[in-house]
Amino acid sequence: MTGLKKYWWRFKALIESAVLLHPDHKEADHVFWRKRLFTNTITYGLIFSIIVMVSSMTYSFFAGSYFVQYFNIIFVVTLIPIIFNKKIMIQTRKVIALFLLYVLAIVYIAFLGSEGPGALYLIVLTIFSTMIFPRPAAYWLVGVNALICAGFGLVIYYKIFDSPLLYSYDLPLWVSYSGNLIFVSLLSVMLVSKVLKGLEQTIQKEATLAVKLNASEKYYRNTFEANPVPMYVFDMETSRFLHVNNAACEKYGYSREEFLSMKITDIRPESEHSKLMDLTSMIRNRDYSGILIHRKKNSEVFPVEIETNLIHFEDKEARLVLATDVSERINYIKEIERQNQDLREIAWIQSHLVRAPLANIMSLTEFLIKYPGEDTKETLTFLNDSSQKLNMAIKSIIGQADGSGLS
Repeated sequence: MTGLKKYWWRFKALIESAVLLHPDHKEADHVFWRKRLFTNTITYGLIFSIIVMVSSMTYSFFAGSYFVQYFNIIFVVTLIPIIFNKKIMIQTRKVIALFLLYVLAIVYIAFLGSEGPGALYLIVLTIFSTMIFPRPAAYWLVGVNALICAGFGLVIYYKIFDSPLLYSYDLPLWVSYSGNLIFVSLLSVMLVSKVLKGLEQTIQKEATLAVKLNASEKYYRNTFEANPVPMYVFDMETSRFLHVNNAACEKYGYSREEFLSMKITDIRPESEHSKLMDLTSMIRNRDYSGILIHRKKNSEVFPVEIETNLIHFEDKEARLVLATDVSERINYIKEIERQNQDLREIAWIQSHLVRAPLANIMSLTEFLIKYPGEDTKETLTFLNDSSQKLNMAIKSIIGQADGSGLS
């Protein structure tokens, strides 16, 4: 069975290359779809036409219509070279093929009557034209069917030439038969046109969406590659890296090839592995942002703020991660905290060490003003001692400020 399929696909490819001037399998619009339908019709038609030809010629033989047998041969000999002639535009070949099929249908009706395949061909040709030509053409062909039926009505009425129709129909019966044939043709065209219109709109929408998707994918891929912040994608099932940008390679010190052979645990310190597994399990079905510790190829560790989202990448459930180095930010925060602590210590010094000698100086100064000349030496000794203590406290505050960068 596999061997038969292989040969069948080769046969289809051969027919397509023989009919289409430039087969383009990537073309996804409705124009190419009509071309493919035409080639598929030829492919299947060549196979089944043998059966149809044999049955038709058998029927013609028993009906005594040898002309139909010869005409079948002439029809095939004429049609095949035209269909496979690439010098003729494919649209022209479609029109010629349709014209020859109409001639075949008229010959069948004229020489085999309504019992032959001619009337069926008229209905099938309108449906076929709906699929390979723009829709208005099919409605015109319904009108052609009506003209053909009217022509045979004249043959029946005026007995222009001998035909099986003369023995099976009178004019009223033929008008009734023709009306039903035209009704079925018109109804078939309307229904098939409606279905094909929806199909064409779907194809066009899919083509538009595909273009937009490709443009969007290209934009985000370029954004991913050009982003100065390290970004990477990893498989949620295996934890292996699927894609990394240049910034990640430069930051972590690994080549792209090395990254793609690693897991996300390889850029974490061993002490962080259990925490990473717990976090991965906890955020499996949602987005996440937070601070983690990463490790470079040279074993240097540094803090990163990650923002991660769930995505589908190459038909896999994956996570897109943006990893921003926040070492400077954290160091800055630590420096601010240290300065705040120094300010608290300075405030304590001011409130405890400065206030005592300052209070003594103020009291002694007030005493000297009120009682001049009494125990002046001892008072001045106390005043000098308090001044020295105040000076030491001020120097301590200045030194604390200089060390904390507050000065």
